Amino acid sequence: MTAPVFTSYQNWLKSKSYSDATIRNYLVDLKKYFLFTNSNLDQVTDKIFDQDNLTSYFQNINQDPNYKRFLASLSKFFQFALDQHLISSNPFSKALKSEPDINLKEMVKLYQQQLESKKFSLSTIKNYINDIHQFINWVQNENRPIKIDGSK
Repeated sequence: MTAPVFTSYQNWLKSKSYSDATIRNYLVDLKKYFLFTNSNLDQVTDKIFDQDNLTSYFQNINQDPNYKRFLASLSKFFQFALDQHLISSNPFSKALKSEPDINLKEMVKLYQQQLESKKFSLSTIKNYINDIHQFINWVQNENRPIKIDGSK
């Protein structure tokens, strides 16, 4: 883990007063992301900052118990990359927004199946599902969380 980018990132995190355990976790998580993108650990390439790679990675780790930590690790790395002028804009938040919510997607599919079982017309089902997708897009564009369980 002594590649130049990892060393620089580690020093940057230390300068921000992160604990040794957090720094260790962030470096391990970053290494996993580099390996996912098939990137060489010794150099930073465009693949690391590619929005499609990020989105794919988010989908790949979505069910991992450490999902939120992975997001925090990558978010911090992309802040570092901006700070060090490795990138001019941060693709992280945009890729995160484009990540489909699997549970929400499954819920819409179940709703569609329910409508079909109740013998709704195809055009009615299509309109209902379209309305739901428009609502979901609006919520995501407004940066509002979608609460499934009814909590506030």
